[in-house]
Amino acid sequence: MKKELLLASALVGSVGLAGVAEAASMSLSGHQRIGITGSDTDGTAAAVKAGDIKTALSGSVSETTDSGIKLSTGFTILNESTGAASNNASGLTLTFTDGSALDLISAGNASGSHDVAPPAGSVEGALGYSSVNNAPGGIDFVGSSDAVGFEYHSVADAFGVTGLKWGVSASFNDEATTAATGAYDTGYGVGVTYVTTAGDTSVTVGAGYAAADYIGTSLTKDEAGGHVGVSAVTGDLTVAAAYGSGDTVGTSVTPTQNDMEATEMGIKYVSGDITFNVGYLSSSGTDNDYGAAVATKDERKQTSASVDYVITSGVTGTIGYKNQEGKNEGAVTTNHSGSSWYVGTTISF
Repeated sequence: MKKELLLASALVGSVGLAGVAEAASMSLSGHQRIGITGSDTDGTAAAVKAGDIKTALSGSVSETTDSGIKLSTGFTILNESTGAASNNASGLTLTFTDGSALDLISAGNASGSHDVAPPAGSVEGALGYSSVNNAPGGIDFVGSSDAVGFEYHSVADAFGVTGLKWGVSASFNDEATTAATGAYDTGYGVGVTYVTTAGDTSVTVGAGYAAADYIGTSLTKDEAGGHVGVSAVTGDLTVAAAYGSGDTVGTSVTPTQNDMEATEMGIKYVSGDITFNVGYLSSSGTDNDYGAAVATKDERKQTSASVDYVITSGVTGTIGYKNQEGKNEGAVTTNHSGSSWYVGTTISF
């Protein structure tokens, strides 16, 4: 009797549930940053320091069809930038057997996918810039998109050219009607990355261009701009520089049309378990009202440096420092200019 019951149970498991979809593969990853931050402004405010704990937790889900196409997506459970529970989810990605991929729903912009990110110092909880400072924090400030859209990533060595990859994206919101404060309508982006070698050096060149149409009362120009960057790696040394320029549109309570540019440079050196990073950013941007005369530029300048030490697998200690200056309409905002430092540990899983 016992054998018959076992046989019946096996049949239920193998036949009775045959029409039920089984779960896709899922994994969780994240980190906990624990440290102390400090800052000292150029204004009258006293220097401060405080404990700093930031947690990030995200999940990824994927499965591969019988034809070899991989379907994947992901979501954020806890976001370190807000310190609160989150439900930010990514769209759907189809990875084909030749290595190309198609992102669907909240796909992003192909211009940003091919930017070169120069090294920079890691300084958690660093001194921020004024909320009215419109200068960008990096080169990839052009690249708006809507959730209804796609981004295509080419195969490696595209068109038979070794080291070449490219991408294209587009998104659509033809139903946008918020003309008074501005609303995204449609947009597109293109990007390309080329990797080659020169002797013992690996050189990566990345570039992108994006444009978008907006609906806005008295708006005289839309979003359009691009970036280009180069990174050179020789052994344990990385040197990189990048530049971005273009127009953007702000759709906040006080809508603006902006003319921006940014330059980033950085150096990274790895020596065993120790990594040294040094970065520099210089950027500017106007924030004039729709149709108004061009305002005086806001500016950001910052130099950052950090040292990371791998204590053990998954655990890294960091010491970082940043010095910055912010200007609003040409005048230095002393309470948002000064120096910051960070000492802490990141535990990843």
